[in-house]
Amino acid sequence: MVFEFGGKIAVTKDALVPKFFKTENTLRSTIQRAQQRGYGLKKLMIGGNGRQLLIDFDSLPMEIKEQLPDPRKCEHIMERFYKTDADAVRFFSTYQFDDGTYLSQEHQEQYITNASMLKSAIALREARIKERRSKRGSIVGIAQTICSDVESFNKVLLKKHHVEHNLPSSLPRFKAALKAFENGGNFNYSSLISAKHKNQNSRKVDERTETLLNALFADKQRKPSPTEVHREYEAFLSGYRQIIDNETGEFYDPKEFKKLSDATVKAYLIKWENKIATYAVRSGNRQQLMGKFKPYHSLKRPKFANSIISIDDRQPPFKALNGKRVWFYMGIDLASQAFTCWVYGETKEGIITEFYRQMVRNYSEWGFNLPLELEAEMSLNSSFVNTFLKEGAMFEHVRIEANNARGKRIERDFRTMRYEYEKELEGWIPRPHASLESNQPGIDTTKIPQLPYEDIIDNSENKIEEWNNKPHVANKNLSRWEYFCQMQNPDTKPINWFAFLPHIGYRTETSVNVGIIRLQGKEFLLGDNGKIATGETLVNLMKRVDGEDVDVYWLDGNDGEILKALVFIGSQPVCEAIAKPTYNRATAERTAEDLENRALMSAYVATIESFGRKQKQAIAEITVLKNEPAPRQTFTIRNKRQRTVADGNDMNVAIMPSVEFDEPTPTTYETFEQSLEDRF
Repeated sequence: MVFEFGGKIAVTKDALVPKFFKTENTLRSTIQRAQQRGYGLKKLMIGGNGRQLLIDFDSLPMEIKEQLPDPRKCEHIMERFYKTDADAVRFFSTYQFDDGTYLSQEHQEQYITNASMLKSAIALREARIKERRSKRGSIVGIAQTICSDVESFNKVLLKKHHVEHNLPSSLPRFKAALKAFENGGNFNYSSLISAKHKNQNSRKVDERTETLLNALFADKQRKPSPTEVHREYEAFLSGYRQIIDNETGEFYDPKEFKKLSDATVKAYLIKWENKIATYAVRSGNRQQLMGKFKPYHSLKRPKFANSIISIDDRQPPFKALNGKRVWFYMGIDLASQAFTCWVYGETKEGIITEFYRQMVRNYSEWGFNLPLELEAEMSLNSSFVNTFLKEGAMFEHVRIEANNARGKRIERDFRTMRYEYEKELEGWIPRPHASLESNQPGIDTTKIPQLPYEDIIDNSENKIEEWNNKPHVANKNLSRWEYFCQMQNPDTKPINWFAFLPHIGYRTETSVNVGIIRLQGKEFLLGDNGKIATGETLVNLMKRVDGEDVDVYWLDGNDGEILKALVFIGSQPVCEAIAKPTYNRATAERTAEDLENRALMSAYVATIESFGRKQKQAIAEITVLKNEPAPRQTFTIRNKRQRTVADGNDMNVAIMPSVEFDEPTPTTYETFEQSLEDRF
């Protein structure tokens, strides 16, 4: 990374290693040799003890400087105006079509870039008009210059922001797109969404074709396979089959239908909205049908009973038994001065992601929205600026400070914590070069006792607790924590889960079966906006995901239960997964909550059953007539022996000779059965 530092341009080691120097040791050796020679690479800051190694940009060889960005130079005029539009992020990450589907993340990124580019073009246009009028110049042709600047800025976008816009390059089309978006100053974001989404005109399988395929498949006597249905459909198109609509008596016209592949027929027959109807007709086993398509209730056994935050990492001044210090990552609300989030670990590995997870857990548990603004350091957060730390995603405003301790208020609070709260604890490590003598070592630091890891964590959390319970600086009648709870900003935004959960949440591959998702050993239902889906919303969701493999991004709460779960197909968000409601099996023991859960589950099941009945009733009754020509007979048997037929008409009937039989002599048998009298 290259940035301004103390009036100079600094370069971090990460920007040089391994691209220009194989290892950090190679870089340090080069710097040491340059110091000995008196020319070459120069350090602006020595690395170590929490500081980052910084190199003077102007001391680098020319071939390296040419490959690194110089903040003092502006590659393009649009750089003065371009920034990611937070409103666009919020609009496109939550945009839904009429059927409830969301934009894929690739489309979201493209539309956000286009919107940000158009807003930047408007700002550049206003600045250019103002400049020309101030010089009494003509404003004719400004639109062409704006269009050219927008087009040529794509290279800079790709280089510095790793994105590109796809706005029209021709002036008429660009002006039309800009006018539709600007919308008199009300910014019509939906004008950027391509009309190709949800375009059904090119579909081979229209509603009529799909109905015919379902009718062919729903033969409960033959129970044809999808391949057999395809053969029957091909015969129909070729004229070898005639199909009649039993309700109207009309023949289906093959000319109105398109040729389909076996795979296409199969793909449509196995869609949930079709299977729920055809399987209901074909199935002879009600239990198997219910197991495939009807969601079920889960019953319990009978029983008698929530405006700016500054964040940074720190190492409490104590050493563990292994001689190392523990890492903490903490966040403090600047208005209340209360610490609202912290995580810890033996290393910094993965600690930043876990910090953001914990922040969401805490604020959700307390019933609060996330802070409006984030103030953070660069080293651990730089990799997230294009994902969930994009303005409008997790926070409305994001400010990342690079090697600027003064820019983060939390640094001063860390100092207060160190010298006013932790100094009294056993094992406290003083700074060797502290500005105040009272904070410098008074004994040999090697004799300072080391503490068990757990004790360091306990001591640190006790001090956080003590800190938050101290009186607030502006209101002595309230503690810092009470101030935080009672003085919430009324303009905070609802948590935008879809914008950040795919980046910080856990990912589980699972599937949807009869509207139920299995996740972490529990069952979830399809939902939207925090509620279980029913009615048309549920039907649209079932059409998309039932029987499909999905990715669920989720986050657990402080209680270990799943706090939020989002369902994705690939990179496209679909819906939420809501915990399946349960209730007591025993009617006498049901509470008001049990009754509400039962009603929710019943509405869920009823929606699917109702749609199934509607689909079943929509299946047409048809008759298939075979028009196949009789096979050609090119082989016959000569002198074929005549056969006897039943009535003998016009046939030579073979008469069997009569045979006389002697009349059999009746035979008398003596019974061995005893009468009742003879038995005794």
